[in-house]
Amino acid sequence: MLNNKYKLQKCWVWPKHVSNFVKERCQGKVLNICSGMNEIGDVRVDLDPKDKSIIKADMKKLPFKDESFDTIIQDPPWKIDLYSRFKPFYECVRVCKVGGIIIYNANWLPQSKYVELIELFTRQDNYFSNVSLLSVFRKTKKCENI
Repeated sequence: MLNNKYKLQKCWVWPKHVSNFVKERCQGKVLNICSGMNEIGDVRVDLDPKDKSIIKADMKKLPFKDESFDTIIQDPPWKIDLYSRFKPFYECVRVCKVGGIIIYNANWLPQSKYVELIELFTRQDNYFSNVSLLSVFRKTKKCENI
C-alpha cells in the first residue's frame, strides 16, 4: 500500500541516448528497479506496474536473494526525503553479485562501503531542465549485514 505522502507520477521514458548509455554498461542478468515503462532488464520491478511482465515490489525490500543479479539499474523517485534514500541503494548492493554493476540515476550520489564508483556523468535532457547523476558502481565485496 502506498503512503499517502507519496503520489506516483506518470512514468517517464528515458531518451534514447540515456537508454543506450545504460544498455552499454549492462552485463549478465539485469534487474531494473523502479522500471516504470522502461523495457531494459531481464527482471523489472515497480511499485505500480503498468503491465503483467513487471513484478510489483517495494524498492526498500526487494523479493530477491543476496547476490542474484550481475547488473542492477535503479531510477528511484527523486522527491523522497534524505533518510528514505539509503535503503533503496543498499538493496541494490545486497542483490548485486560481487564484481557486478549498479547503475543509479538520481539527483544525489549514493555511497556504500561495498561498492566503488567507476563512472559519474551529469545528465540533462534539455536546456534549463533539471539534471541528474548517472553513477556507475562496481560491487567490490560481499555484504556483511546492511
